[in-house]
Amino acid sequence: MEIIERINKIIEKEGLTVSSFAKKLGVVDQTIRGIVVQRRNKPGFDLIVRILQTFNWLSAEWLILGEGEMEKKENVPSVDDKSTESLKDLILYLKEKDVKIEKLIEEKIEYKLLYELTKKELSQFEK
Repeated sequence: MEIIERINKIIEKEGLTVSSFAKKLGVVDQTIRGIVVQRRNKPGFDLIVRILQTFNWLSAEWLILGEGEMEKKENVPSVDDKSTESLKDLILYLKEKDVKIEKLIEEKIEYKLLYELTKKELSQFEK
């Protein structure tokens, strides 16, 4: 399969027209038309880069060489139940700490106000 056919597959997979594909890439309609419809030109480096940047799910190896799968394989690490539980525990712990911090901030404000009032009263008493 030639690169032109692979580009056509991308257009088809995305459900785009040649015109909307060009617009999405930010290139002139005729540029894409000359490649995929009229087959006069081959895509240049800049166009290939734009395609890969626009469709981040797309495998560069597949687009350029025609090897492998069309879509990138996700390198998502598997998460076991123990890790999930540990994460939930950590989130709960952090939430509890946030609540305690908020309470301490409120207490500090109350004590500061009380201090200011007491200081004001003492300064009036000393006069």
